[in-house]
Amino acid sequence: MEINHKVIVCSCMGIYMSLLFGSGIANADTSLIKISEVKEKSAPKNVAALIDKQLKMDQATPMEWPEYVVSKGEQEEIISGGSGSADSQLAPFGANDDAKALYPEAWKAMEEMVITEEYSSSDYDAKSAAKPDLYTGYPANKYSQSWKYHPWRTMGKLYFNKPSGGSSYCSASMLKNNVLLTAAHCVYSRGSGWHSNLVFAPAERYGNKPYGQYNWTSAIVLTNWINVGSRQYDLALVRLSGNPNGMVGNLGYAYGQSFEQSLFSFGYPGNLGSGQYSNTCAAESFKDDTDAIGMGCNMTYGASGGPWLRKFTPYVSGGNQANSVVSGPSKKGTFGQSFVGPRFTSNNFRVLCNSYGCL
Repeated sequence: MEINHKVIVCSCMGIYMSLLFGSGIANADTSLIKISEVKEKSAPKNVAALIDKQLKMDQATPMEWPEYVVSKGEQEEIISGGSGSADSQLAPFGANDDAKALYPEAWKAMEEMVITEEYSSSDYDAKSAAKPDLYTGYPANKYSQSWKYHPWRTMGKLYFNKPSGGSSYCSASMLKNNVLLTAAHCVYSRGSGWHSNLVFAPAERYGNKPYGQYNWTSAIVLTNWINVGSRQYDLALVRLSGNPNGMVGNLGYAYGQSFEQSLFSFGYPGNLGSGQYSNTCAAESFKDDTDAIGMGCNMTYGASGGPWLRKFTPYVSGGNQANSVVSGPSKKGTFGQSFVGPRFTSNNFRVLCNSYGCL
């Protein structure tokens, strides 16, 4: 696999790729599932300067959705090998005070904003049926206080440079051990290669970053994303430098669950509020394709990689289990009214998370 070194940001930084093998997991034969990894060889000495000169966050455009690919392997459903889950965890006591002391200007700007609540929905309410194009949607961290609470502060924008040039962004969320969950197409563009200069800004709102920003150290995707590119493989994990979990806590996870669930999806779509704040959709999910689930939602580009949560439990520890991520348009629904994500199973999510220690 070739790496496009033209996207490396300076002479002291580089990326290389190695192929790893997923370890065997009880109840599922994952020994032949390959993982591809890319690493930043050395952390930048001045992250702020790197961002200003290379990443250009203010010029980043929402990442577009990749073409929907259906592989021969999707003729039959992947055997999930069982199910598993873990609940979310709050940040340590006093984390908000620490963040406020570290980033006083961002906190001042965000706390002074007073924004009127908005609410929108499709023709039917979210709980009406597990069908495409049915949802309830509303701004998430747009309001004056929600951005500082769990689980909204675990989610944010993931910025990067694309191999083809220019800056872009996706949505992402924190798992434990400072591991970030997002979509595979947010770290690797099929046909052009790995993205570079990945930086995560949790709870970003109108350009303010109340919990700072965190540079990446490595990222992994399933090798089948690179070679095949179907939706079931469109998830990725990113290791971050520093200790973002100490500031914002982490989401839980769930894999091997039913296609039809009550879910809440989150993201920073460019088509809603120009990506200046996160949005939420609540809906009953449905089976969109083999090992791909869909749900009604009006978010599009920029929402890629945003988590789908089951057992959404605001403000407290527990629940908030990431069960998929935004991947692209639904085959059964209308563009801009439904989207699809990979169904988390032992053969995709668990293999990746087992490798990066986020189970």
